Parts: sequence; C-alpha cells; structure tokens
Amino acid sequence: MPPRTPRPERPALTRERIVAEAVSLADGSGLAALSMRALAGRLGVEAMSLYHHVPHKDALLDAMVDAVFAEFHAPVAGRPWREELRRRSVVGREVLLRHRWAVGLMDARRSPGPEAVGHHDAVLGCLRRAGFSLAATGHVFALVDAHLYGFMVQELALPFADQEELAVIEGEIVDEATAAAFPHFTEFAREHALRPGWSFGAEFEVTLDLVLGAVAGLVDEDAAGEGDIGAATPVEVTVPVLGVDGCKAGWVGALLEPGAPRPRVVVAATVAELVEAVRESADVRVVGIDIPIGLPDSTTRRADALARQALPGKASSVFTTLTRAAYAADDRASADTVNRSLSGQGVGSQAFALRAKILEVDAWVRSRPTVEVLEVHPEVSFATMAGAPLLPGKKTAEGRAARLEALAAAGVARPSVLEGRGYAADDVLDACAVAWTAARRATGLSRSLPDPPEVFSDGIPAAIHA
Repeated sequence: MPPRTPRPERPALTRERIVAEAVSLADGSGLAALSMRALAGRLGVEAMSLYHHVPHKDALLDAMVDAVFAEFHAPVAGRPWREELRRRSVVGREVLLRHRWAVGLMDARRSPGPEAVGHHDAVLGCLRRAGFSLAATGHVFALVDAHLYGFMVQELALPFADQEELAVIEGEIVDEATAAAFPHFTEFAREHALRPGWSFGAEFEVTLDLVLGAVAGLVDEDAAGEGDIGAATPVEVTVPVLGVDGCKAGWVGALLEPGAPRPRVVVAATVAELVEAVRESADVRVVGIDIPIGLPDSTTRRADALARQALPGKASSVFTTLTRAAYAADDRASADTVNRSLSGQGVGSQAFALRAKILEVDAWVRSRPTVEVLEVHPEVSFATMAGAPLLPGKKTAEGRAARLEALAAAGVARPSVLEGRGYAADDVLDACAVAWTAARRATGLSRSLPDPPEVFSDGIPAAIHA
C-alpha cells in the first residue's frame, strides 16, 4: 500500500486572518456577499469556529473598518499641516478605491477600533499643533472629511469608467432638444468632460487644494505648536540620550539607551564632567538640560512666556530668565538694577539663585561640545506626556506617583535609583522627563517653544523643547 501523502497544514485561524479574508471577500464581491458562512468557506473552517475570534458580524465589520483605517496616512503633529492633511486625503482616496465597500462605513461604526480612534487623534493633534482652535479644528476636520467621503461616494457611483463610456452616455442623453434646453450642461459635457485627458478622479486633488486653501485662514500662526498640550505616544529610544537636572551634588543625569530596560542615573559635580563620564560608555547624541540656554540682551524670553502658557495651574514653576548682563552681576541687588534698566523686570530670588548653574551651562555650551544640547523644562515635558499639567507638587508622594505614572505611560520605566547622596527623587524624575524630550528630539518628534527659537547676541538658539 503506497504511503499516504500528508495533508498540507492549514494556517492557524486567528482574528487577523479572519479580518484579512473578510476584507478580501468584500473587496472582490462587495459587502453584500459577506456572511459568516461564506467567510468560513473561504477559510476552510466551520462558521461556528469564527465566533471564537469575532463574536458577531457587527464586530467583524468594526474590525474590517479598523483595518482600512490602518492603511490611511496618519498626519504627524509638528509637520506642515497642509501637506499632512493633503497626503491623508490623497492616500485615503487610494485606500477607498481598493476597498470600495468601506466608503459608507468609515465613520459609521458605534464601536470604533484602535486604528480608527488613533487616526482621528492624529488628525486632531496635527490641527491643534498647527494653531487651529478647538472650534476651527472641528470645522476643518468636518470639511476635509466631507470632501474625501463625499467625493468617493460620487466617484464610485458614476455610471461610466472612462471617457469612452462617458461619450456613449452623452450621445444617448444629449440630443438636439436637450442641447437647446440645457446649454450649460451641454457645454460642460462636450467642451470639458469629453476633452482628451479629463477624468472625474482628476478633480480630487484640485478640489482638495481649494478646500485646504479655504481653511488656511482659520489657523492662528502665532499659536502654532505653542502652549497646546496633547498626550504623547510612548517614546522610541533610537540612540543614547541624556537628561540632566541640577541637584545639591551638582548635576544628576538620566541616560536612556536603545534596548535598556530603564534609565541609568549618573551624578557629577559639573555638567561637563557628567556628560564626559556618560560618553565613556555611551555615544550620547542629544543632551537635554533643565536650565535656561540662550540668554537675552535687553528683553525677556518668549520661551519662558510660552512655557507658562502651556502650564495652566503650574505657570509659577517657570521663572523669567534674566538678561546676560544681570547674570554677570555679583549680587542680587546689582542684578536687579541692571535687569530693570535693560528689560524693565525685577530679579526674583529663584532666577538669581540659579545664577552659578546658568553661567556654568552657558560657558559649556559656548565651548561648542560635540553633542546637541537642548533646554528642557520638566514640567512642560510632563504636561506633554500626560496631556495636561501635573498639578501635585513634585516633592510630595502624590506628585512622585503621578510623575512615575506619566513616565511609564510615555515609555520610560522607573529609573534604576530614585535618590541618593546629594540628589533627591524629584531631581531624578525631572532628569528622566528631560531625557524623554531628548529622545523625542532624536526621532524628530519634539517641538520647541517658540518655533523657530529666538536668537540673541550670543548666537545660541533660545527655546524650551518638549
């Protein structure tokens, strides 16, 4: 008896495989052909086995729509909003031409999946970051969606596929009597739609640009990306970065490295020593520091004002940076006299108390270290992580817990140590928040307040990054 030929093993039945096959079935035969029985037949299983993965057909439709949303371009906050929304619509049309059954379902599901919600969040974030108010964001989103979905409904419903078919239809409906009664309709058909090269689909990008041009007037360019906070996605650490905060011992750093399970804490007396110590074992690309960088000559800094604006309820955590000449003064009284004469502002105790550290970092930055250096305010970073300022004080147990939770949600695990000789837990957590922003900078996701940064006579860009 000849040996039996073994049957080829079927791929395991998974939710992903079921959804992919359902999308393929709908693409090829339309949504009306989709049933659990038909889907099971294509998968080579019994219909009942599908219900272990999708409880009912509505859940299957939700998952199918979510799979279509996953193919859309998700606008990136911080990039030019007009280009991002244009790409989103152009790619969206391509996706919906592949999945024609989906046009009427995209925003019709009562249980949207993570791809759908994430996509909408990305569009909203792009518009808010660009400077659109909440109301204007709603107007723009509604109009751009109406253009995309409305155009697709019309395009997919047209009774012709090309100009040849259009010419046949035109010949059937536009006779002499019609031409005489409806001259404008006839003119458009014969002199425009039937001219070589025209297609209805070609109108999509032209009309999209008209829509985007129409809403451009709603954006507040001065507010673009400034003071608007939205919860951030977890950071991806692609290169080693260092976050630095001042402490009693001098400076404490939190080192983030690709693949490392948690931040490594390092302490040194000076910022230069700290960076050099870390760079002995890690090729750090970006260093973020919680200290003003870029000192004004005779004004206040826009960075400080925008950081306060971004921290409702916590604005007092941002002090006004003094002029360079004021920091050169030997005591607070002299600094106050100098600063008032130049900028009209008095000198607060906190601002002057950091004088030595500010001058130390200023000298180090002006020595041109071979690493990118950013100014970061931890409270702005925490607010960006969480979507709102963290109001509990950072020295309280509640404040520490809130910051650890925000860091964990943003992709930064609890650091290797929280406190030690010469540094406290709030110093370490601030350094971790600064490191998170440095990692965002390395991947091109950070923003700066203002954007672009101000530049004073020292030539150093003055901006707070988040």
